[in-house]
Amino acid sequence: MNRKKIIDILFSILEYTEEQKDIITQLEEAKLEWESARECFQVADDPKLVDYAIYREDQSKAKYVYFLLEARKKGVTIDASYMIEELDAINR
Repeated sequence: MNRKKIIDILFSILEYTEEQKDIITQLEEAKLEWESARECFQVADDPKLVDYAIYREDQSKAKYVYFLLEARKKGVTIDASYMIEELDAINR
């Protein structure tokens, strides 16, 4: 199941303000960027590309940490049991 579907499930089950939804969405996008940057680093073989990959990973990690801290400040919590129950119901 893709990440967009999981976020949609969370939004349909749990009540979030628009601001909280935006933070969750930004957090997920930052996480994807960070994962992509790590993959880029793993395949970089030219020294210039390695430098770029390190920069990109640091930048995307900082963005993820920023949105994680914002989520905490805004009281955003996710109880995975809601998501698991919904996913089980969908997959049946």
